[in-house]
Amino acid sequence: MIGMGCGSSKITVREHDIEGQKQNGEKPRENKVAPELGRLLSTYQLIPSFKECAELHCFADDVEKAKLLPPPVPPTTKKHEIFDINKYKKVDERAVKAPSKLLKQPLSNLVEYLTEGLEDDLSKVRAIYRWVTCQPVDSMKIPNKEPSQSHTMFQLWRIKHRKGNYAQLISLLCRFAQLPCIIIHGKLKGSTYEVGEKLDEEQHYGEWNAVLVDGNWRFINAYWGTCAEGGTEEEMWEVVDKGDGELKGDQQSRQLFYSCDENYFLTDPDQMVSTHLPSQPSWQLLANPVTEDDFTENAFLKDRFFNMNLKLKKPKKCVVMCQSETELVFEIPKERSLNLDFQHLLFRMKSTQGNLPRYDRYVFLQRTNDETLQIRVRSPVADTFRFELVGKDVTVRDKTYDYDWIAIYKLVFGKDDDSIEPFPECPIIGWGPGRAMMEFGLAPMSHFGGEIKNKDDGKIEVKFGTTSDKDWNKVKIHGELVKGGGESEPLPDHVIHRVENGDVIFNVNTPKTGEYALKLYAKGERDKEAKNICNYMITSEQKGENYAFPRGFQGGLGPKEAFNSLGLRALSHQSGMIETDEEVLEISFEKTNENIELSLSLTGNTIRPEMAKRLIEETVEGNIVTYKVRLPQTGNYGIKVMGNRGRGNENVYDYVVQYKKSHKKKSKPSQNAASEMPKPPPEPQVQRDPRLTEYIQTMKRAIQEQNETDLELALDDLKNLGLPTVKDEIQYGETELDVMRCRRELNEATELKDMDALKSALQLTKTKNVENRLTEEVVRAKAMLDRLRNIAKLMHAVLGLDQKTIAEIRGYQHPPPAVHHVMMASLLLLGHWEEETEKIVKRYKDPDFHCTSDWKNVQIALGKLGKDSIKRKIQELKVNDIPLDVALGARDLIRDFTLDQVRMVSAGGATFYIWVRGLTEEIEKRNAEIVHTVRPRTSQRRKDKTSLG
Repeated sequence: MIGMGCGSSKITVREHDIEGQKQNGEKPRENKVAPELGRLLSTYQLIPSFKECAELHCFADDVEKAKLLPPPVPPTTKKHEIFDINKYKKVDERAVKAPSKLLKQPLSNLVEYLTEGLEDDLSKVRAIYRWVTCQPVDSMKIPNKEPSQSHTMFQLWRIKHRKGNYAQLISLLCRFAQLPCIIIHGKLKGSTYEVGEKLDEEQHYGEWNAVLVDGNWRFINAYWGTCAEGGTEEEMWEVVDKGDGELKGDQQSRQLFYSCDENYFLTDPDQMVSTHLPSQPSWQLLANPVTEDDFTENAFLKDRFFNMNLKLKKPKKCVVMCQSETELVFEIPKERSLNLDFQHLLFRMKSTQGNLPRYDRYVFLQRTNDETLQIRVRSPVADTFRFELVGKDVTVRDKTYDYDWIAIYKLVFGKDDDSIEPFPECPIIGWGPGRAMMEFGLAPMSHFGGEIKNKDDGKIEVKFGTTSDKDWNKVKIHGELVKGGGESEPLPDHVIHRVENGDVIFNVNTPKTGEYALKLYAKGERDKEAKNICNYMITSEQKGENYAFPRGFQGGLGPKEAFNSLGLRALSHQSGMIETDEEVLEISFEKTNENIELSLSLTGNTIRPEMAKRLIEETVEGNIVTYKVRLPQTGNYGIKVMGNRGRGNENVYDYVVQYKKSHKKKSKPSQNAASEMPKPPPEPQVQRDPRLTEYIQTMKRAIQEQNETDLELALDDLKNLGLPTVKDEIQYGETELDVMRCRRELNEATELKDMDALKSALQLTKTKNVENRLTEEVVRAKAMLDRLRNIAKLMHAVLGLDQKTIAEIRGYQHPPPAVHHVMMASLLLLGHWEEETEKIVKRYKDPDFHCTSDWKNVQIALGKLGKDSIKRKIQELKVNDIPLDVALGARDLIRDFTLDQVRMVSAGGATFYIWVRGLTEEIEKRNAEIVHTVRPRTSQRRKDKTSLG
């Protein structure tokens, strides 16, 4: 027989079948499959008797007959034009169910079975490919002893013992089926390939086939079609980011499993050349063959890239050299855009020295429109990474179908840059309008990509059209703004929304320059909880700072459910969002029911309740109610209109007003007009305005009583007099008003323990230049800010732990006592009682026997993902929500251990230790007056009696 690369046998293939029939006790018979066998072709000299065929750029057993075959040129059609897998189900089914007895019969018997009733070349090739790819060679019970060379099993034995390969088996089967088939040898980017490395003949050598189907050469790689490729070299790379998608299984596993991969059946040349480089360039079947250097340097595009019909925009090379940030861009088929999901995997070279920050937020992946996928990767340190883009088509229902590789890059960052901060945390559904939003019945009208850039004032309006007939006023919608960078934290009251003319509109105020995540949620009437339907990353380059919107308006602006039932009509402002530069705002309503009483309330960042009433004036003319609202200074104001029909107040309309005080100078009178005006009387004869004394006395009394509202009104009255002689009094009053406001804001922010409010109050105090008047308040505020920053720092130290460190803690089967107590304390602060996590000690005959079954509860808690993950719970934990007795219990759990003792056994445990200690110390400080009266608590069994007295 033919030795297939292992030398030659003394018998021909024809004799091989006859001999096999004799050994099986059969009478030699005429071969029904191939009375005249096809040619054996290879791009290398398979056996010494093979001669070179220049026309085919290969070696052949019969050169003259080989010349009759068409030369290697690009096929005239694509795979999808000639092959539909659904039409070959019966062919596949028969091949897969081939009787096992055929393994002990000649190859000709097997081919006769596979091709029975098949007339066309494609069906025959398909049957052969499908049979080969369903043979689990590595797990088959094949004897170590060489089987009879006449049996089909002999060919599988040769493969298992690395004396033959799949390409050679395919060639033999095709020969019996009289299908011209060539063995192609060359270099492969397979499981042993590391992106960017130079390929060598030994490590990356491979063989595959080209089969002539209906006059066109088509590629087949039955080995790759049978065995799944392994993942990355685990000893070289370390996973630092798996994105936020749920990638089933371990993408890094190198085990093999047997399944028919359709990517390697009739593969198109442009896809094949991404991973297969024939030694003979003509067998690339491309009009413009790639060089070996191109093959080495080109972007490493995987099969899913071609399955999704993607196109690569940049970068074209697989190794990307950059400073601190780089960009990858792919073109998406517009008609499939919504059905394609993308995630990423990020690896770091394990050889890198030094401590690195948290990396799971240094990748930003978005669709800039329906046709473009953009990925930005940044790094604050000079380092080398492997970036893998994975994806799937959600319309594919096959249970075995999941995320798979699209492209792999090696990213080399050459610059350390401490100013590089992580992107905002990526939500599970990703960035930009997508399938979740469309399924909920919304379509983008203003922003179609995943990033919103604002270079102006940090005020953004995001608009969606509605595509369903649901009552959008009954849909619960809300938005959330989250700060990016190292300190990721939610920013309450920076997003409001309204439903207007059938559109859903969100307004966003970003506090200052930076990156933010805008997360939009909606809850339908049948939904149990709100769903995240869309997310944007906002990049703001604003020059100034913005205040939050007034509290209490996140439920939506505009008319409420009671508005129509009370018979009201908005005359002046139908939109719930008002922008104005007028100091006095007029809002009018028409009542159709005389028994309805309306009222209006005003809130704002600088308005106290007692002051608000004095800024509102109501007039009623018939059934028209008009409110004049005076806006004291530039800022955001909230207006709630209430209606009462004898059953208490009902909210009927909500407005948010963005007021920017106009600085337009009043036009000066012309010279002619000035000359015609009467000259003012001599100053000594000016009669003193009797109101002046009253206003000044009111101002002084307000300062003495520290009444901010009365002082502000008195100053307004003095300014309205327009007298230049009171300039000094006004300046004095304004300074005192600044002191009052700053004192109030410092005290409120300190009391609230709000980091943003403290920063804002301290900045205001500095801007107004009154720090020397408020020394005590400033010291208290700065001390509180330092404490809050310390808590945030401790939290981010825990959040910065990589998954490997947490997995190390979780991996303990018998944890050191220090680690166990630290994790018990950590989980206690997060709501897990001691019963769930304690180490139970049971004494039997052996007093040293320990039962650590409840450590599994700690392992389970550490292993949870998504919103239930320990990192997410720590991130969302509010210090004020932790009961004092629980904090004292956590303190006592770690009391017997020092930081050095914990650090000696676990670096990750030490980080949790510092977090617990810092948090419990802060809670003790906040409750210093009563801490001595409270008994520590770690168990849910004990009744909630905290007092010791």
